[in-house]
Amino acid sequence: MGTELAAPPIDAATVSRVLLHGDLSKLSEDQKIKYYMRVCDSLGLNPYTQPFAYITLNGKEILYAKREATEQLRRLHNVSIEIRTREATEGVYIVVARATLPSGRHDENLGAVPLGTVGGEARANLMMKAETKAKRRVTLSICGLGMLDETEVESLPPAATAAPLEDTKPTEAPPLSTAFVQNAHELVYITKVDSQPTRNKAVNRYTITLSTGAIVTTINEWLASLAEDAQTSNYPVLIKTKDTKYGVDLVALQRADQEITAPEPPPDEKNLPF
Repeated sequence: MGTELAAPPIDAATVSRVLLHGDLSKLSEDQKIKYYMRVCDSLGLNPYTQPFAYITLNGKEILYAKREATEQLRRLHNVSIEIRTREATEGVYIVVARATLPSGRHDENLGAVPLGTVGGEARANLMMKAETKAKRRVTLSICGLGMLDETEVESLPPAATAAPLEDTKPTEAPPLSTAFVQNAHELVYITKVDSQPTRNKAVNRYTITLSTGAIVTTINEWLASLAEDAQTSNYPVLIKTKDTKYGVDLVALQRADQEITAPEPPPDEKNLPF
């Protein structure tokens, strides 16, 4: 008869917290190891290369993908990566990467880093980080994994990785400085992002549902991509809006830990492309 101890049973509340809310903090160390091994096994990854790591984010303990995970996923699924665009705008360096599977299915995602006023090697490293981030994010996306990448975790503020909060509600957000609150209309979570075509085939209108129940829209693809990222990663954002004849337009969106900077303004009613 073996002497190995069985893992303690998991109660229904803990199962709900793990499966429905993605919070692993209530698992024992043994259960976390088994969960980790099961995730690796389901994806065909080698657990001994440590493809994932645990992090506490906004009160929940979750897994995030490391470099080893995305590299193994690309090899397993024969994912090819193509850099579509590289550009610097308003002090932010943005790289868009496309991932393609042998079946022809493809997906695109972006990596963005603020450049600030740094130069030389530091600036070059930031630009390379944006490209790495784009490649890893699109790899996770095309492989169906909606989890954070290691490059995103590195840029998280200390407040976001604080100790878990018991019974944290989705609409609760970490406290912000007065300056942030004064510069924003609302502090919210993004719960849904939908896209609808317009009369101009080159332009889509995005409908964004907020945790308050309100709905805002935008035709700015950069803002829409930020909203989709906020929805996937479940982090709070600061937003600015304005009333238009089309409804409430989103004019700025930024992570709650960063100062809001407005993107290129969307077209006004005089030069709307539809």
